Amino acid sequence: MNFQKNILELIRQVSTNLPADVAEALVQARNQEEKNSRGELSLDVVLKNIALAKKKEVPICQDTGFPTFFVSLGDYSKQAEIREAILAAVRQATKEGLLRPNAVDPISGKNSDDNVGDGCPAIYFKSPSNSPFIHSASLRTGKGENVEVSLLLKGGGSENVSDQVALPIETEFGLAERSLEGVKKAVLQIVKNAQGKGCAPGMISVVIGSDRTGGYTLAKKNLLQKIGTENSNLELAQLETEILKEANELGIGPMGLGGKTTLLDCKLAVSHRIPASYFVTVAYSCWATRRGSITLDKDGEIIDDTLASEKASESLTETLTRDLDGLPNVRHLNFPLDEKEVRDLKVGDMVLLSGKIFTGRDRVHEIALRQKLPCDLKDSAIYHCGPIAVKENEKWKFLSAGPTTSNRMENYTAEFIEKTGIRAIIGKGGMGEQTAEALKKRGAVYLHAIGGAAAFYADTVKKIHSVNFLEEFGIPEAMWEIEVEDFLAVVTMDAGGNVKLI
Repeated sequence: MNFQKNILELIRQVSTNLPADVAEALVQARNQEEKNSRGELSLDVVLKNIALAKKKEVPICQDTGFPTFFVSLGDYSKQAEIREAILAAVRQATKEGLLRPNAVDPISGKNSDDNVGDGCPAIYFKSPSNSPFIHSASLRTGKGENVEVSLLLKGGGSENVSDQVALPIETEFGLAERSLEGVKKAVLQIVKNAQGKGCAPGMISVVIGSDRTGGYTLAKKNLLQKIGTENSNLELAQLETEILKEANELGIGPMGLGGKTTLLDCKLAVSHRIPASYFVTVAYSCWATRRGSITLDKDGEIIDDTLASEKASESLTETLTRDLDGLPNVRHLNFPLDEKEVRDLKVGDMVLLSGKIFTGRDRVHEIALRQKLPCDLKDSAIYHCGPIAVKENEKWKFLSAGPTTSNRMENYTAEFIEKTGIRAIIGKGGMGEQTAEALKKRGAVYLHAIGGAAAFYADTVKKIHSVNFLEEFGIPEAMWEIEVEDFLAVVTMDAGGNVKLI
């Protein structure tokens, strides 16, 4: 039981506490942005969110993604025991609201509600030597007593903008050939494609070579390294510096809203390839890169905790964040909205929203095109959000409720706007031409919320009126009817057809 108890504690710490090196990098990035710019504002909200999540012991971001464990042990006879301890800890963490229930059967669409399913969570085992990680189903025997468990949490937005290309390919930066210069061009293209959909400023881990599977696994594992870890390969170290510099010159900035910091870190690694294939694999991770490791003895007791050093800087973000109440040029809007006040909004305007809105992701949009929704959304807003919600005293409560990537809903949105009569879409990453035209026709706007700031936005939810499709879709994809107060967002698509693009 000690294995389960301490792995649960690892999940708790990783979910609610951002590593100190990441928090410090975000503070430095905030200090580099222009005063009162959207970049500075975004990072202020991010830092407030980190402090709030720590204080309330709630998840930093509602999207805890596909929990990925890397386990190093010498005694492979313990592998089955450790695997069961991880599964039990994941189930308990989900029940407590530390992890969002994210395991969905791809055939039935049913959410397991406990983050456990076929291949979920991901668990990779290896020996303490440099041998590769192996699938958790493989059982072997070995020697040794200690067990090191590392956990990586990164959301679906950053997972979706991760990419793998086979060189040579054409990019906006020229032909990416089978060379390190070609690798740089390919990586910069992937970073540019990510824009705000991956919750910039992010971190990237790049693997040059390997096969398709090996590239992604190694790239994810390397995200466990701290920011600033030196690369022992001098050529790769130089390339890391170049990629970081040139990516930050793209002007994408925090949340894709413009600014000086697009990437916080870049890690490069190589793996031998076959002559026919030259893969470049990029594991993109958002600013909310949540990671940590513990070492357990043979009885499951903690003998080393990498998170202990992180706790020393717990006041870091609290002392360096400013009060957002005095933001300049912010407009206060109350739902329901009328057409005139919406058409007065322009791209770049910052707004504080209050009133009744509704959450809805892919499945709510799909069903809205086939049947009438149980709630009246006219003149309100649809919030692209899959919250972490728990029941307390028979009442629902949001623990984390940040935005999800909006472009997944692009094919449904024009008809959704027409059928529901909404005045605003809230999400992250922006949307496409069909949505822009529908917004113009209706007199509606797209509002960009700060990606990953899930504790911050959950704090604006003052009441949950109702929930629909909970049994069919599960917590993340249900439609929640909520009351918000001073919900901060930026207009990036207005009713005049103007769109904020980098």
